[in-house]
Amino acid sequence: MLVLGEVRRDVRAAVRAIRRAPATAAVVVLSLGAGIGVNTVVFSWMDAAVLRPLPAVRDASSLMLVESQRADGSYAGISWAQYLDYRRRLTTFRDLLAFRMAPLYVGDPGSTEREYALLVSDNYFSGLGLRPAAGRFFVPDEVSTPGGAPVIVISYDYWQTRYGGSASAIGQRMRVNGWPVAVIGVAPKGFEGTVPRLAFNLFVPATLAPLVQQGSRELEDRSSRGYSALGFLRDGASRAVARSDVGAAARTLAHDFPDTDGGLTADVLSFWDAPRGPQKFMATAIVAVQGVLLLMLVSVCANTANLVLARSFSQQREIGVRLALGAGAWRIASLVLVDSLVLAFCGAALGIAFASWGTGALSALPPLRVRGLPVTFETHFSAAAALFGAGLGVVSALLFAAPAVLQFARADPNLVIRSSALRASPLRIRNGIMGIQIALAVFVLIAGGLTLQSFLQTRTASTGFRTSGLLLAAYDLTDRSDPGDPRSFADRVLQAAREVPGVEGAAIAASVPLDIHGLPSRPFTVEGHAREGDGFDQALSNVVTPGYFGVMDIPFVAGGDFAPLGDRRLPAQAIVNDAFVRTYLPRLDPIGRALTSRGRTFRICGVVRTSLSDAFGEPPIPVIYLSYRDMVSGYGEIHVRTRKGGEATVVTGLRTAIRRLDPELPLFDVRTMSEHIESNLLFRRIPARLFTLVAPLVAGLVGLGIYALVAHAASRRRQEILVRLAIGAPPGRLVRDFTADTVRVAIAGAVTGLVGAVVLLASGAEMGREQAAVFAIVPLGVLALSAASAVMPARRAIANPSWGSLRDE
Repeated sequence: MLVLGEVRRDVRAAVRAIRRAPATAAVVVLSLGAGIGVNTVVFSWMDAAVLRPLPAVRDASSLMLVESQRADGSYAGISWAQYLDYRRRLTTFRDLLAFRMAPLYVGDPGSTEREYALLVSDNYFSGLGLRPAAGRFFVPDEVSTPGGAPVIVISYDYWQTRYGGSASAIGQRMRVNGWPVAVIGVAPKGFEGTVPRLAFNLFVPATLAPLVQQGSRELEDRSSRGYSALGFLRDGASRAVARSDVGAAARTLAHDFPDTDGGLTADVLSFWDAPRGPQKFMATAIVAVQGVLLLMLVSVCANTANLVLARSFSQQREIGVRLALGAGAWRIASLVLVDSLVLAFCGAALGIAFASWGTGALSALPPLRVRGLPVTFETHFSAAAALFGAGLGVVSALLFAAPAVLQFARADPNLVIRSSALRASPLRIRNGIMGIQIALAVFVLIAGGLTLQSFLQTRTASTGFRTSGLLLAAYDLTDRSDPGDPRSFADRVLQAAREVPGVEGAAIAASVPLDIHGLPSRPFTVEGHAREGDGFDQALSNVVTPGYFGVMDIPFVAGGDFAPLGDRRLPAQAIVNDAFVRTYLPRLDPIGRALTSRGRTFRICGVVRTSLSDAFGEPPIPVIYLSYRDMVSGYGEIHVRTRKGGEATVVTGLRTAIRRLDPELPLFDVRTMSEHIESNLLFRRIPARLFTLVAPLVAGLVGLGIYALVAHAASRRRQEILVRLAIGAPPGRLVRDFTADTVRVAIAGAVTGLVGAVVLLASGAEMGREQAAVFAIVPLGVLALSAASAVMPARRAIANPSWGSLRDE
């Protein structure tokens, strides 16, 4: 009770101190609120992406993936037969389940829509501990054999939007890839599958693969590795033990099935570390942003530490009396700590309130789609986020109170009363804290500047291809029961698209540049280039139809376009970009040379100008273009060229034209090229916008901290200023002395921050002129801000020596 009484008295004292110096308290609370708020918002994203990746699944972050691994360290995926073997053999997993993504066509002819589904094992829902929102889940007996009962489970959102949430949906039949299947259940609300951030509406038993994807042999073909296997470890089983268990099973399978499983090992991965799906990329990006923002909060704490130290020195006579009367070090620490905790509590409350409002901002961002599959960004402010914000408040209080606590707790009370013991030492402490603050500010501002500069570069850099007046729309024949001849279908699609009013040209490509998943890579050898060492050279690749380069406004440098799709006379052809020629065929004529890739030989018929492939700011990358005539693909991205701004006017006509060709084939992922680029820049836009908010805050804190410190120093050196003015010292000289003291500390801090940024941010990165400018401008800007923040209070103090900034009397 005695301790509680002392704490209550300290709280009242802290409140009185806030009332005596409300401006200083407001600065501390607002800066802490901003720092804690943005950190808590990002933690909410991390909570959704890493800690609670599947909101409807309890303890989803504990899920473990079983992955086949090749000798080169890459992951090969799991075959269905391999999954069944692992399920029987592994003892460390509670219930191993399997799934894979599959696009399906749902609906009757003329109204068919493309939906993404998961083909799942019979224990998929039970293994995750889920309960149906309506109906039931799969019964093992009905889906344990190939071609079992034609049943399906739908997502809660699909149930609401398509069936109005009616119980009559259970038992209804829907047409999937031309086959009738019965809806038997609805997944719980919030559950959208087991690939975080990707939303799936349909869940189909994997044993129906031969039915819904006619001709599929994946259930017996061990070389078909499209599945992922995951589950919870049994109680007491560690990841190391599970790896040993899985490794032993993989060695047995490699021995029993050398043709398909030979040379493969296996690994156990954390769920967020999955080699497929966006969660690993997203988690890495969010953790990096969180790290930079925590550094910003440390910078806030450094600024606050100096303010608290200066504020405490205004109370040093009171503290000296307490020490003289026998107060111990704990009482002094308690006084300063409680004062800091009250300020931190107010700052944390403000930050948590801001985070509660701002957490939903990511959900409001434009949707990102990968091959038509929606990527979700729903986040919710949770109790964990509130605790994180409160924890940051406590840690911040301890950090910024520590210098004052250490200084006063070890001081001689007699000297404190006479104000003679707390001059030189506090000056070194304040200068050290200010140097740390400036170093952190320089590092954070450089990191933010590089991010913002990279994003702004996307607004001014040339892509090398047409971005306006270009409509994109995808189709997919690969999972059709009767795909027909994809080459002939592509030719008919192009003829139909070119007849749509408003269309100036059309082409088809297998991939679109500047996509989030990038262009595929292809090994090759080319006549005239000898590779040093074993193996193959690698280049990015795309498969396109004749006319693609005209539609995209990519000019030819040499040679010409591909032969028409129906021409069977000419040998297989390839077109390369001029970056390929400079890299592999310098000073050689590339036209007519043989290029061999994956057992096929192509003749180079043309060279086009290099354009961007994977990302803005990339160096010139070699690219190989192959023809749809030679590399038949059932998947296609239709590129329709229109007048600028006329993309929307041809959408209906294009859909109608494709429906005439095939009533059961819907177009999906319809967007303009500009929209495609914007949506795939999402992961650049988020941190760029975040740093546009953080940078002014960091700069403002630096300026405010230096201003307050110089003002406080001037108020404590009032007698010195009066004496020097009385003996004729020019006021300008005094201002320069005050400013020089601050600038020397700022230079040391800026150099430290710059060195840290160069080591951590510039090592191994391509440094262009714009990046180098960020490394130069930020430290100079911080130094200029430091000097300006020191000059203003110094001039004011010297013009009016009786003025003091941070006194409480």
